[in-house]
Amino acid sequence: MKKLLILTLCLFLNIGSYAAGGGKLLDLLINESGLIELLTRNGIEGAAAVQVKSYVKNSILSLSVGSEMPTADALREIIRNLDSTTTDKRIQASLLTVLNKEADSLTTNDVVKAVNNLIFLSNRYGVRGSLVLACSQCVGSALAPYGFKFTLEEVTQSSVRQLLESNVIPREPRALSRFINGKMKRLNLGTFGRSSADLVAPEEEKSLAIFLALAENNSPATAAQREFIDSVIAFSKTPGGDVKLLNPDNPHKFWTLFDNGSNNDNVLQGYAKLLRESAEEAKDKVNRKEAFYDVLQRNAGDSPEATKRVNSIRLKNCFFGR
Repeated sequence: MKKLLILTLCLFLNIGSYAAGGGKLLDLLINESGLIELLTRNGIEGAAAVQVKSYVKNSILSLSVGSEMPTADALREIIRNLDSTTTDKRIQASLLTVLNKEADSLTTNDVVKAVNNLIFLSNRYGVRGSLVLACSQCVGSALAPYGFKFTLEEVTQSSVRQLLESNVIPREPRALSRFINGKMKRLNLGTFGRSSADLVAPEEEKSLAIFLALAENNSPATAAQREFIDSVIAFSKTPGGDVKLLNPDNPHKFWTLFDNGSNNDNVLQGYAKLLRESAEEAKDKVNRKEAFYDVLQRNAGDSPEATKRVNSIRLKNCFFGR
């Protein structure tokens, strides 16, 4: 009886040790309480830790075929067997390396980088089309100060969700690039190729594809979404009348706005008004960045709070360049 009690106590202590953060990062990613404790130990607490847990879970479920969380070994094999592009293989290898590290030896940078890479790969190779990646800083996430680059959430706009879930937008990166290139030509919005690499990051390609799919005449876009799309096209016109959605001389990223669920029809109509005014104000110029900020500031008026938001938008530079 005494031996049984000692054995039970040892087992209990071992379990407690694992829950406190023992094991590899791979093990903790699929263990919600273990992940929260790991994040907390690295200074990522409260609501931020809960957000990260949610994005990690979304990422893992999107990479796996079933609706249940895979085992640690299964997740490792899923990531290892991704048919990644040449440029994505570095991220894939980096993630696999850090997943095998013991939790006690991980730095905060290791944890943040692993989560960033996991979300990136899920966005590029995941099977759940209703999930869309966004820049954490530009969607107002509290995670950006910790170094987390992305969010990964369920799409809320029904029109966007319809395009993603019906497989109108390809999920495989190579097919996605071909889709974008074809749509750009069909819609007379310019070209998409190697020259676009500095204007469209790999993780932004799905956002660009959403914009282009919604721009089609037969798309499920709402009236407000079409109004916004038309304003982006107007903002992308050169003084000569050509449309270059991806233009190094006018490197805007307003086509990414559909990746943020909070950009509802009312918000998009607001952006449409700003872009139309900016396009008109700078109709003789190629680069319309300063015109946009001038219009934004003019609309802010004398309100200190509105001016603060304008300065924040300019500082984050979410709408222009990389």
